[in-house]
Amino acid sequence: MTTGQWFVDYAGTRWFFDSGSLALDFGYTGDYGYGRPEWERLHQPGDLTAWLTERFGELAGPATSAQFRAACELRTAITRIATALADDAAPDPEAIDLINHAAAAADLAPVLAGGTEPAPMPTVPRALATIARDGVRVFSAGPERIRHCGADDCALIFYDSSRPNARRWCSMQRCGNRTKVRTHRSHRKEHTP
Repeated sequence: MTTGQWFVDYAGTRWFFDSGSLALDFGYTGDYGYGRPEWERLHQPGDLTAWLTERFGELAGPATSAQFRAACELRTAITRIATALADDAAPDPEAIDLINHAAAAADLAPVLAGGTEPAPMPTVPRALATIARDGVRVFSAGPERIRHCGADDCALIFYDSSRPNARRWCSMQRCGNRTKVRTHRSHRKEHTP
């Protein structure tokens, strides 16, 4: 499953952030608990339908108000656990319960192309269960895999799926490159007479 999404920074620059996890991507449809209402992407059920359609393809039907509320609760639980793990804190047991409950529902079934009948379309509840199951997968991988970007001026959280567990930046093209440029300039200043 492909992860990541486009963000726009304070300067208006568009850049791609791959959180490494569908669940963390879903968390970033909101403000991740930072109190930034301008980061909110899900204002109504139609916004949820659009986001899920981007990820899973055309849905069998649009999100209802009840499904929208359930999705927002799931998103809050994901961000609370991710933030706790990235901060080396214990996750909230109620958030764990919410994700476990959502993950217990039927998720999206894989489909094989080329049949004589159309494959079943994804539904909102199954898409949310798939997101919750991804949360179980990444949060169970160990707290050392969930971390903040290594840049001093970035608080984005990602899942490090690299074999050596060595990812340091939200994006090498963004924070990694900026940090390397700052370090290079600092070294040049120190060694310039």
